[in-house]
Amino acid sequence: MTGDWRDFRPAIWLAMIGIAVMLLLNPFYLGAIPVGAAIGAALRIRQRQRRAGPRS
Repeated sequence: MTGDWRDFRPAIWLAMIGIAVMLLLNPFYLGAIPVGAAIGAALRIRQRQRRAGPRS
């Protein structure tokens, strides 16, 4: 873990996929699945960063 935005790349990609699904598919709420996964991934990444402690 580097402690910067690159740690969150998986969550960012999941969010982008979710938005694309919402724009392209009908019903749009099918995009909520990847968006929810992005939120969960971001929370897990943040939790892992806190558990690792501060960087020197």
